[in-house]
Amino acid sequence: MKKSKYLFVLLLLISISVVLLGGTFFYVKLNNKQSDDSELLVMTSCNPVYLATINVVGDADGVTVQNLSQPTTGCLHDYTLTTEDMKNLSKADVLIVNGGGMEGYLEDVVEAYPNLPIIDTFEAVEEDYPVIIEEEAEEEEDHSHGTSEEHHHDEGANSHIWMSEEIYAGQVQAIADGLAALDSSNASVYASNADTFISVMDSQIDNQGLDETLSGANVAVLHEAFAYTAQSLGANIVATMDLDEERQVSAGEVSDFINAINENNVQVVFAEYDYGHAMGELITEQTDAKVVYLETLVHGDYSGLDYITVLNKNYAVIKNSL
Repeated sequence: MKKSKYLFVLLLLISISVVLLGGTFFYVKLNNKQSDDSELLVMTSCNPVYLATINVVGDADGVTVQNLSQPTTGCLHDYTLTTEDMKNLSKADVLIVNGGGMEGYLEDVVEAYPNLPIIDTFEAVEEDYPVIIEEEAEEEEDHSHGTSEEHHHDEGANSHIWMSEEIYAGQVQAIADGLAALDSSNASVYASNADTFISVMDSQIDNQGLDETLSGANVAVLHEAFAYTAQSLGANIVATMDLDEERQVSAGEVSDFINAINENNVQVVFAEYDYGHAMGELITEQTDAKVVYLETLVHGDYSGLDYITVLNKNYAVIKNSL
């Protein structure tokens, strides 16, 4: 009798445990589903787009912003998505990209996730903002990476548009508009945050008076991103050599570049240190131009005002070289 009583109690405890565990499982599952349904996961393709997006989203209710993995070396054009990137994209509600050919993997994303909305900021700004069209894009293809396909341009456009604060403001607005179309409940938040961030950019970006100092002056660039820096300052670009880790530069190109600097009385050359340092030393030896090493914003610390900090640093470096 005593044994039967213990067995009954044991079975009762097991039954209660099963019911509780089952209830907990379904409760958690239901809550997770509700959370997943209410949360908007916004993926961004690169650091400049991420910085714009977090400023647009701000504290919008139920919205999370996450950036894809970034290349530790090299340019964004050649970046290949990781397994982790693909996992994150499978959960994303929208992908925001720079566009203009910057994300070489975009076709793979469209093929893998045909229903994933994509906000292309380049498409949004190319008609209304001063996007640079490379007149010699076809010639540059022959010098690029030993292939006939130019990976830096979308129909000859320089896709490093975020380096122009004017165009970047347009990208910020495009992100706000795109997110509002997908998430109407936060539309007013996106619009207000975009206006605020653009106002902060206008008031805090300090070009050190370079728009007067270098207006009409001849400059050269060793990275096509800095064509937008020159444009923002009203400078005239007389020579461009886009350098990266795969760029094979011929002796003839080097000679032409040096000659262009000397013949056009170039005051300053804009370069990116990792790939432009060797060429920069040669320029310093053979010309009177000052070589300044600037940042492209491809990498950063992901803080909200990093865009403004980096641009101001670039302008200060240029100012101090003159």
